[in-house]
Amino acid sequence: MENKKNYYAIIPAPVRYCKKLKANEKLMFGELTALTNEKGFCYASNDYFANLYDVSKTSVSKWISNLEKNKFIRLKMIYQKGTKQIKERRIYIAPLLKKNSIPIEEKLNTPIEEKLKVNINNNINNIKKEYTTKSEKRQFDDKTKTAFPHFATLFDLKYRPKTETQKIKWLDCLDKLQRLDGYDLREVYNVSKNLRKDEFWQNNFLSILKLRNTDKNGIKYIDRFMIQHKAKQKPVGFTKIKNLKEFFIYKNPSNGKKEIGAKTKNGDIHEFQIKGLMMTNEFQELKKYVLNENN
Repeated sequence: MENKKNYYAIIPAPVRYCKKLKANEKLMFGELTALTNEKGFCYASNDYFANLYDVSKTSVSKWISNLEKNKFIRLKMIYQKGTKQIKERRIYIAPLLKKNSIPIEEKLNTPIEEKLKVNINNNINNIKKEYTTKSEKRQFDDKTKTAFPHFATLFDLKYRPKTETQKIKWLDCLDKLQRLDGYDLREVYNVSKNLRKDEFWQNNFLSILKLRNTDKNGIKYIDRFMIQHKAKQKPVGFTKIKNLKEFFIYKNPSNGKKEIGAKTKNGDIHEFQIKGLMMTNEFQELKKYVLNENN
């Protein structure tokens, strides 16, 4: 049975700005809205999401669990008749009702002309709230002010902010990237630096302001870029394990310490076997990565 996709995903403000959610959990929420069918639920499996995002099923399970814990989704299990065997898992998007906002169910069924009108009005209101008039002075912390010139030099002179208003917009964007979106500006800088060297993005990423814009699926570019960046940063040890499906963590029965194992198409392998497949430093880097991913 196929979980049919909608044409776009939605990540409403309460999800985007929730500090209890990681970037990939916010992206997962957007994917769930895109997969939600006409009956109001998504039944895609953890296998589906693990393949989609190139992560373990354990990671997917934790993302979904955290979304449910923060009341952004609701889970319902459908069992085989007369048994405790799960037939289907249904994921419902929780109604995110907020003053002056449209419920997500209504957004999914709003005609495109009406959506555009709503978005335009919202954008105008947001601009009025987010940016001060020329006569007002904005105060930014030292991190933001120190980072600003480094970000500016990533771009050609013609794209750098020149007027005071333009500079404030860039500073405001950097401030929100760390304060609201929860990113370290050093990481954002490294991602931006790589994008400016990329054959495609060097012609399409011409301002820091783009990072807080959203793509056609409603996903913020900074979230998208960060996930892609982290995926590329996987340790070398990943390539040393053939037919890898996912990692798991277990406790050594003799000392109670956490160890890592790997599920492969040929069966499970444990830490002492994994160590034999790579150099010591490669294993240490891999173990640290796996433990952090599962925290």
